Amino acid sequence: MTQRLKILTLAFMTTLSSFGGVFTSAEMPDDSLILEESHPVIFIVNKSYVQQKDLKWITDTLRRELANQDLMRVYARAAASPEGPYDNNVRLSKARSEAINKFLRKYGITPDKVVSDIIPEDYWLLRAMLRRNHDAGYEVLDSIMKKYGDSVADIKFALQKHDGGKLWQRLLREYFPELRAVRLMLFYNIDEFQLPSLPVDTIVINTELGQQREYQSVNLSPVLQWSTFGPSTGADGLAMREPRRELLSIKTNLLFDLAYVPGYDRWCPIPNIAVEYYPLHGHFTFGASFDGPWWQHYRQQKYFQLRNYQLETRYYFRSGDIDDVGIGNGAAYKGWYVNGYVNGGLFSICFDADRGWEGEGLGGGLGLGYVLPLGKREHWRLEFAAQVGFFWCKHDPFQYECPVDPTEQDHLYYYKWTGDADLFKRRQHQWSWFGPTRIGVTLSYDLLYRRNHKNGASLKAWEYYSGPDPIYIYKEKGGVR
Repeated sequence: MTQRLKILTLAFMTTLSSFGGVFTSAEMPDDSLILEESHPVIFIVNKSYVQQKDLKWITDTLRRELANQDLMRVYARAAASPEGPYDNNVRLSKARSEAINKFLRKYGITPDKVVSDIIPEDYWLLRAMLRRNHDAGYEVLDSIMKKYGDSVADIKFALQKHDGGKLWQRLLREYFPELRAVRLMLFYNIDEFQLPSLPVDTIVINTELGQQREYQSVNLSPVLQWSTFGPSTGADGLAMREPRRELLSIKTNLLFDLAYVPGYDRWCPIPNIAVEYYPLHGHFTFGASFDGPWWQHYRQQKYFQLRNYQLETRYYFRSGDIDDVGIGNGAAYKGWYVNGYVNGGLFSICFDADRGWEGEGLGGGLGLGYVLPLGKREHWRLEFAAQVGFFWCKHDPFQYECPVDPTEQDHLYYYKWTGDADLFKRRQHQWSWFGPTRIGVTLSYDLLYRRNHKNGASLKAWEYYSGPDPIYIYKEKGGVR
């Protein structure tokens, strides 16, 4: 199945009941046709939220088709892969079905138009996959299913034991990911065409939810033909507005902005700025920050001047992978994180006429923090963080007026050196620190966003998109596909 949509359409369909009912005429394709002509919304192992690639398909393509006036029914077949416990697979299948039903309701599809089929461990579709690929495992699975009928527990046990579990492990790698899905088919009523009489076969599928359903299937291949529609648009025919994924945030540490420095004895805001880069995959982000107070009060002999540069990487416990988070579901990276950092800078600090220091230093360490989203879209966030590490510097103390001859009144600053001036060398003093190095309550805002459909960045958190690619729909017409 390509990313372009394939939708099966039927003419003059009789009434389809909602979930729990039975199809009673040539309406329901068999497993092989469902496999080939449905669109699978694939889920991550043990998860029930829709991934980004399918969110995009839903907004770009499915949304428009749901607005079609000829739409009669939506068939949604939900399943989980069989490797987990059966009860958990039931829970996952129901949750995945409900996740899709929420989108259908959002786009105006009432429950009476939806036929939901929940098959927690879909061995029937697995058998169709094996048959499609001419896989040798088909004969094994087919014989097991014929032997045990609708007993899923027996089918599972026999399949796991066959050939010492080798077949089961191969199916787990090659086929099970495709079973973690809700498969969608849309049925349309095309009045100007009439279905010919076709042979009907009856199959029975056990839904594992306490009932069996009898499907009467037909081979529709002779009456299907491709037709092409225009670019994807919203239900109103206009381009759709869709959210963008954050790329770069800008931040300020509020504690630094309101800082009071002991020794300096006054309110002394520390201008600071930081940025954080958000990849599309994984748990790691990358950032840089700069702190640059440059205050001086000459008459009081007070100076607080420094330049501090820091690089850091963060590991968020919650994955920000686009396949897990998607777009439009709030901030990708949030919650608890740990970070590692390195920093370097220079300083000149003077508290009074006799206490001043200047120098350069390097440091590094680890930190722990928590990112709290603000607002519905979560583009604003509040971060709480603390760092511990080491800082090592070489420096020189200095003072106001000459340390050798205090009577000298030239009103200049001197290094604290009373020896021979020819022996003086700068940065003869070293100092090191290990312990807390930073605390922060930081306000963050997403400054740049990724463009969804072309390279580059934007200041806008959304874009309008009509889609460059056509979509393809199976539509009934005379002749052969």
